[in-house]
Amino acid sequence: MPRSDNADYEALLAEEGQYAWRLIVRILGNDGHDAADCFQQAFVELAARRNRAGDVRDAGALLRRIASARAIDCVRRRIRDRKRTQYTDESQLVSDSNVEPDGRAEASELLEDLRVALAELPDQQAAAFVLVQIENLPRDQAAMAINVSVNHLGVLLHRARTALRERLASHKPIREARP
Repeated sequence: MPRSDNADYEALLAEEGQYAWRLIVRILGNDGHDAADCFQQAFVELAARRNRAGDVRDAGALLRRIASARAIDCVRRRIRDRKRTQYTDESQLVSDSNVEPDGRAEASELLEDLRVALAELPDQQAAAFVLVQIENLPRDQAAMAINVSVNHLGVLLHRARTALRERLASHKPIREARP
């Protein structure tokens, strides 16, 4: 890799790395190993894309798109693995002291169900939802990252929200602890 490319990647890592990492952790939960793997895969895939096509207009937006796709893929793998072996990771439970124990359990179930529901969505819908709703990326940047028009992004978001609303309809709001 030429020296200037190396400096470009170091600058990209410094500017966009924290955003990509937070996005991956939001999707996967606080699992350092899977998150680190997804983070690394996202940068490798971005480098390959830049070297192969050379058509990357916004490397940060593309990195977030790739990071969300790799994290969603990881959630899908977890679901497949869980079907083979039933396992509950208790470290993934929400631990907010302002929420009663049953509220923490409900939040944990909702978070897990959201991850499963996101993994069941088509790739573009899941990516659109994650980039706009979770990562708070402006719509024009999210559209550019997944290579669709802003109008089509709106359609993808609507479909994703509708599907998630249906899948998560059984969840009730979390109760806060009584003073």
